Amino acid sequence: MKISGLIFFILFIFIVQSFRWSGEKGAQKAHENFISYFSEKRFAKCSNSISDDYSDQWDFNNDEIALALRDYAKHFFLSFQANWQNNSIRKTSETYQITGNLKIDGTGNQITEMIIKETRTHLLDPFTFHWKKSGFLPWSWKLIRIEHSKLEVPSGYVPGKSFNSLRW
Repeated sequence: MKISGLIFFILFIFIVQSFRWSGEKGAQKAHENFISYFSEKRFAKCSNSISDDYSDQWDFNNDEIALALRDYAKHFFLSFQANWQNNSIRKTSETYQITGNLKIDGTGNQITEMIIKETRTHLLDPFTFHWKKSGFLPWSWKLIRIEHSKLEVPSGYVPGKSFNSLRW
């Protein structure tokens, strides 16, 4: 009896989670978690949210975008805050596109101030994050693409190379 009760309980939790993480709600929840991980500088969690099939307009793969996020945030050693405001969520064939504005704030040193100043104009335009469900588990959403109409990678920038991370 105890085993059947445990199985029933696990099945019940799985069904509840399936509803919580389904469709638009699931993509939105995955996105909120990703932004939260980024804001908390939990880069391993960010990396786990990025698909192995990730590609973007800057020709970054999944490892490179994770390193670029780390490069961007590493100079904010006193405080770092990433805030997201949704503009829209749109479903395409197998993905959800979440478009909105990202606001970055924080403190560190003179480099931090320069980074905020240089990126502030780009952050006025919206980002679009593409999310896709990658498995049968309810929470198996993965980031497959990030788009931004005006953000360009500085010439010579290589994600993860400390000698040129100041260029971003």
